[in-house]
Amino acid sequence: MLAIFDIDGTICDTQEVEGRCFALAFEEVCGISLKTLDWTQYSEATSSGIARELLINQSDSVNKERCFQDRFVELLRKAQPGSPGDFCPLPGATEFIARLQGHPAITVAFATGGFDTEAAFKLDCCGIQLSNFPHATSSDTPRRRDIIPLAAERSGIHISRAVYFGDGNWDVEACRTLQIPMIGIGRRIDHLAVRDGYRDFSDPDSILETFERINNNNL
Repeated sequence: MLAIFDIDGTICDTQEVEGRCFALAFEEVCGISLKTLDWTQYSEATSSGIARELLINQSDSVNKERCFQDRFVELLRKAQPGSPGDFCPLPGATEFIARLQGHPAITVAFATGGFDTEAAFKLDCCGIQLSNFPHATSSDTPRRRDIIPLAAERSGIHISRAVYFGDGNWDVEACRTLQIPMIGIGRRIDHLAVRDGYRDFSDPDSILETFERINNNNL
């Protein structure tokens, strides 16, 4: 069985600071002010997807995206001490990941719309080392529907054996496109069109039971 996790809002309780850092870094590096921090208004709600959409008519866009990424992560690091709640794990998240790691029949992977360095920093704040897990990020490809199967490929387990844990409507759409089941996790689950949802990982037995039920139904 394969459990693939989103990071923002699913493992790391990312809230408002991230958006402010993203907008400030982009304006500083690229000279463009974001019209909205509503990620649903962009074609691809991923860090590289948004950057590439905004830089489509810019010269030297590849270098600008790289410099933006560096500045964005730098601002996140600077913001973390003053807003630790925006970089802490959802209740029970770290323990749940550790529990799945100890399960002989489950592989854990991460698939996130963040940049690789962004994802590593956020998970590090939650006590999780990204490099210890198969993973894919928007540094690999800007489209979430490509990020998720890439994470599965790197895990060595076919995506048909995967269940995705996410918190956004873009996660729901990607899973629908890929025809894989999803468990909603996070603050936004009331607005997600998913059968199974949890605000956090405080009931790990129930989440694990749901995960195994869904996976068994896919056999």
